[in-house]
Amino acid sequence: MPLPSVTALLKRASELEAERNQYADLWQEIAERVVPHKSNITKLLAPGERQTRELFDSTAPDAASTLAASIHGTLTPSTQPWLSFRIRQEELNELADVKDWLEDCAQRIHAALRQSNWTTSVHEMYLDLVGPAGMGCLFVEEKAPPASGGFGGFRFRAHAPGEYAVAEDAEGRIDTVFRWLSLTARAIVAKWGEPAVGAKIRETAAAKPDQRFTVIQAILPNADYAAPDDQRARQAKTRMPWVSCYFVRETREKLESGGFEEFPFLCPRWAKTSGEVYGRGPSHTALPDIKTINAVKEFLLKAAPLAMVPPTIEEDDAVVGDPDLRPGGRNTVSARGTRSIHEAFAFMETGLKVDLSQIILADLKASIRRIYFADQLELQEGPQMTATEVQVRYELMQRLLGPTLGRLETEFLNPLVERAFALMARAGALLPMPDSLRQRVPAGVELPDLDVEYEGPLARAQRTVELTAQDRVFGFVAALTQALVASGAPPAVAQSPWDVLKLDEWVRDRAEITGVRVDSLNSIEDVQQIRAAREQAQAEAAEADDARATAEAAGKAAPMVKTLAEVAGGPNGGRP
Repeated sequence: MPLPSVTALLKRASELEAERNQYADLWQEIAERVVPHKSNITKLLAPGERQTRELFDSTAPDAASTLAASIHGTLTPSTQPWLSFRIRQEELNELADVKDWLEDCAQRIHAALRQSNWTTSVHEMYLDLVGPAGMGCLFVEEKAPPASGGFGGFRFRAHAPGEYAVAEDAEGRIDTVFRWLSLTARAIVAKWGEPAVGAKIRETAAAKPDQRFTVIQAILPNADYAAPDDQRARQAKTRMPWVSCYFVRETREKLESGGFEEFPFLCPRWAKTSGEVYGRGPSHTALPDIKTINAVKEFLLKAAPLAMVPPTIEEDDAVVGDPDLRPGGRNTVSARGTRSIHEAFAFMETGLKVDLSQIILADLKASIRRIYFADQLELQEGPQMTATEVQVRYELMQRLLGPTLGRLETEFLNPLVERAFALMARAGALLPMPDSLRQRVPAGVELPDLDVEYEGPLARAQRTVELTAQDRVFGFVAALTQALVASGAPPAVAQSPWDVLKLDEWVRDRAEITGVRVDSLNSIEDVQQIRAAREQAQAEAAEADDARATAEAAGKAAPMVKTLAEVAGGPNGGRP
């Protein structure tokens, strides 16, 4: 099946855009109150225009930003490794050269991510995830390789809500993305070249180089995908698992056709309503409170001046001139007849209850911060938390975000690692497989079955229950041993509870969970050699001690033997 025509792609883009626009008004309403710098979904803001017209309270923007930063710092931190690899065949993970290769692959991927625009792009995606759309869209591609060849590095681009439309496959996975790019005629010519852009854009680039056009990129599954063993057919980019096509909406000119070995878009959703394609996040839940707190704050800001400088009630011609309502202002009042000055001039009672307004605002702020988990994510005021308290905080966060983390692993982290590993492997940026592993990979298979393990602080918190269980069992066995010793049990009986525990595996599990690097631990073979050498040294030392004791005993016995010999060899030949 050939690549769809531009007319067919444009029709599909219009259909997906119409479906997306059903969510656009809600996204705009949330963005204006939660992420103001992304509030150009349905409203085209002029450059430099104020973006906070609907914002009177900053609780929601602050809580959303805190949640996005916390997810970034605990799930995919920039300052520490957060992923590792394991071979699905568990026995292969014990081979020293396989461990080193897996560790090296993870380190190279981490280094490539740090050297790219990963940190800034993924943070923008997390803001979209907790903000207006309840989902993110991150494009992953390889930069142009350097002149010397090899791997050029990663390039990420976070697309804001309204810049893309998506579709799902039969299993609910996003496998189709149309994205809209606003580019000037000059930029289009510079990127794709004059022969590809068509006469209309060439003429515009010459006369009005800054006039903008809409370039649409369509990425969708390839119905003409070649089988994996048909390597020659897969040489053509249009026969890869996903096809890609750039075209200009206004001129219907096709600019470029290509393909991808892996789906290049990462589109995680916070949560999803059955029957819907797009996500829903905490901002959707908090929207009623967010709108209410902004309305209350706006009303309070308008009513506060009335309480501070209330309107006056004046008898006709009682005040000389206009009332002076400045602090310390003086007003001359003429009280005629029997009426007092207070009857002739007074301030109106507005009835505003500032304390009640503050109570309402405090409740709304607490509710919004609770929805964004800000009350659990931020450090409490007071003394610095201990390491145990920090760990408990991570465990609590994991429990609160458990379902969301599972979806993020499936829709974001797994595709990201798969895409990064494949790009670097094809570019030769990873070390080749060790011979001990290659010999066990079936013929025709490029890579063994790899499992990804996430090691960020939040992922580790999911396994801290294992550490707690180990601590409890270890403490119980130690107490039981001490009790047996105190009761006078034989040493063999007192030490028998330890025979139940595989302490070597406990130490390795604990090192893995707490994030100790693999190359910091000795392999099983090395441990066996160390123990064998220790036992041999102890045996040799015992033999030396035995020989020394024998020699000492012989030395002490020598005088006695000599005396006996002398007695035996006396004047009477040893006879009385």
